[in-house]
Amino acid sequence: MAPDTAALPESALFTLSYLNKDALKPSPIEPSWILEGDPKARCNNLSSFGDDWTFVDHWSCTSGKFRWRYFYDETILILEGEAFITDDNGVRYHAVPGATLSFPDGSAANWEIPSYVRKIAFNQKPVPSYLHKFCRLINKIQKNIFN
Repeated sequence: MAPDTAALPESALFTLSYLNKDALKPSPIEPSWILEGDPKARCNNLSSFGDDWTFVDHWSCTSGKFRWRYFYDETILILEGEAFITDDNGVRYHAVPGATLSFPDGSAANWEIPSYVRKIAFNQKPVPSYLHKFCRLINKIQKNIFN
């Protein structure tokens, strides 16, 4: 059993979460995305930052096939079970415990789950390249000023 995170003081700077399968709540897959079967997804948000700019979810799903659409850059870590994921170029990935996959914002993939899969999903809204360049410039200026 995970420790009680409610015990953190109000002054805590960081978010602390634990993986707990019992905390997963129903999170239905968009019905028009389901290709075969009756996959049942469950999810629990572990953390979020900056008005949902970045968030981490603990997610699981039972057997079925569906086409998932990505509205964030998402990197997953498979914890349990397996999934076969096919990209739009026809490349098929076998995701097993310990595997990571990254999906760019705006992409889609066909998921086939033979029995069950559980993952952690790290999601972030993509940052335009001009903002990356601007941030690098600011960091360089700060380094020169404070070093």
